[in-house]
Amino acid sequence: MEYRVSVCESIPQTVLQIPRGIRADHVSADIADGMRELTATARYAGLTACGAPTLTYHEQSGPDDAVPVEFAVPIDPGTGLGPRSGAEVIVTPGTLVARTCHRGGYDDIDTAYRALHEWLHASGYRPAGPPTEVYLIGPDEVADPRQLITEIRIPVTPSPALALHLPATFRTTERLIRKALREQGFVVSTSLDVEATLREHLGEHIDDYRVLGACHPHLMSQALRTDPQAGLLQPCAVVVRAVDTGTLIEAADPTVLIHTTGQTALTEIAERTRRLLATALETLRTVAYPN
Repeated sequence: MEYRVSVCESIPQTVLQIPRGIRADHVSADIADGMRELTATARYAGLTACGAPTLTYHEQSGPDDAVPVEFAVPIDPGTGLGPRSGAEVIVTPGTLVARTCHRGGYDDIDTAYRALHEWLHASGYRPAGPPTEVYLIGPDEVADPRQLITEIRIPVTPSPALALHLPATFRTTERLIRKALREQGFVVSTSLDVEATLREHLGEHIDDYRVLGACHPHLMSQALRTDPQAGLLQPCAVVVRAVDTGTLIEAADPTVLIHTTGQTALTEIAERTRRLLATALETLRTVAYPN
């Protein structure tokens, strides 16, 4: 099955929430039981459901190796909740999520999770919370598992860095990224040997690790004319560090920094800087991975 992944902003919702556990060898039955309890609790509390039920996983296993989960369903915020209903109603905030859709039973839903995590790794987004399954068509509606439709959502944040792995030595990678940056108009104004610094001052030993400070004179001039405090965001940090399978290059994403600091007047310049950094990395990617 092909899984298409998209990123969207979920909306804030008022939901009825019930904690339960899911056993690895009784996934379908436990999900169906949870939905029945959710429906019964909503009916008992006099709540009106207004969306598809969901299930959010937690990482730790509970008693008898059951995974703690939260069943939830969006409800009409205008409905009442009796003080002795035993239900918990919360407001979930809107958040950025990556999502994909699985059609069929739950026995092979792990393939959808793998596809989603592979997409996240390639796209640069970072998981920011536990996954949630949205039962667009759940086991309480159909008996044939082939008719089930489940949307998987993972909260995400944009990566603060543009990254590239090269199957090359540390020295070769540093030389290549310096050259690629020069070709895009950057000047490497600083170079911090982190490995040597920690070894000299703290006696600590780590793998080769260097932080390059890359400045684009033309764009920096424009940025300073726009906002004299733009110098606080300079130079762009480009990390070159050794890993077990080669060397990793990570360039700080200037658009993320602008968003964090609130200097929105610099957005256009930050986006241009990001494109140039991305082009420098893509040049090396094309050489290292020609196919």
